[in-house]
Amino acid sequence: MIKPKKTVWLTGSSGFIGKHLYKELISSGCNVSCISNNLNLKDECENPHTYYLNFSSESDIKDLIKRNGCPEVFIHLGWGGMKDSTSSIHLSNNLDNAKTLIETLYSSGLEKFIFLGSVNEYGSRTGLLSEDMQPVGRLTNYAKAKIKVSEYGFDRSKFYKKIFIHVRLFYVFGAGQSKDSLINELFTAYSQDRDTNLSSCQHFRDFLHVSDVVEGITRLISVDKSNTVNLGSGNFIRVRNYVKIFWNEIGGDCNKLKFGSHNISKSEPDQYKSYADLTTIKKLTGWHPNSSLEECIRDTVVEIKQQYK
Repeated sequence: MIKPKKTVWLTGSSGFIGKHLYKELISSGCNVSCISNNLNLKDECENPHTYYLNFSSESDIKDLIKRNGCPEVFIHLGWGGMKDSTSSIHLSNNLDNAKTLIETLYSSGLEKFIFLGSVNEYGSRTGLLSEDMQPVGRLTNYAKAKIKVSEYGFDRSKFYKKIFIHVRLFYVFGAGQSKDSLINELFTAYSQDRDTNLSSCQHFRDFLHVSDVVEGITRLISVDKSNTVNLGSGNFIRVRNYVKIFWNEIGGDCNKLKFGSHNISKSEPDQYKSYADLTTIKKLTGWHPNSSLEECIRDTVVEIKQQYK
């Protein structure tokens, strides 16, 4: 049985993954406080222990620790500017906030910092991606900032003799994604009985259902040494095929799938046929994806339909 440490502070709890992760942490026996640097979002978390915190202020962080005690684990999922991977906010506000959180929390007694990075840190590498690989090709500002945070985190964890876990997260899907996500475009098109608005969808992705993601992160709470860890399915699929499976599960008319009706954004990272090497996370936690992609898509369709009832 997994026995994660009890006291956890979580950022990004109002987002797609964060909402699922909060519930998983609670069900695992953690005492979770949700931490937000956005006054407009902090009330969206279901946890009554939700606190506003200025991530860039060392004094604010220390004040919250003084009032509530220092957590054993800090999970940094929150990240601004997610809709534009080229935005300067990634290498300014996001990077500076993460550094301030890491330094202040470690110096105040935090034992473990879990940071959610991205598959985009590999750049345009193809094939099986293992954690020791360096990036190649073009990197977005989003990816560059994630790399810089991880480098800083490992350095400060070594200095303070603490634990830093850097999670390279692959492509997550499930019910509750943002309105502009691929699956919501598909479901909306189906509901309105209209043609879909799709790119050519010829690229590849390593897709992982959000339920597997949050289980993996929760298991990492028990890891007692610093590591970079891939969190993906260990497989890849052409996005066009993913769309067809999803569309078929919805029951849509195949003639309404309009591939190539718009172009992929230039800000989209150059990620081609690649997939996660899961050796490290399996060795550390025993985690592996629980269901096939087809089963997860089927479950997601059921959940979305329930939400729209």
